[in-house]
Amino acid sequence: MTRALWRRLHNLGYRRDVGPGRRNHSVKPVPRLKALDQYSGEWVAVKDGVVIAHSPSSREVVRQLQRLGPDAKDAVLQRAATSTEAIALGLG
Repeated sequence: MTRALWRRLHNLGYRRDVGPGRRNHSVKPVPRLKALDQYSGEWVAVKDGVVIAHSPSSREVVRQLQRLGPDAKDAVLQRAATSTEAIALGLG
């Protein structure tokens, strides 16, 4: 198969798999936790809707999580933005 033909066939399959008809429209925004307001500008670890560690440095939060051991499993590390900061997330 020539390279040009292969590229055309590959692109057709790609467009079919990720086109507008295949998009998941049921994704809804996740509301911001009210508990993050008191940690504005800091890094926080959240597990089951509860802040379990916080610090201005992400490295320090990781150290705190390591000290917690198995209790920190499935925690999410995030930065609690101030009210004046814009946030952009990319998934992929």
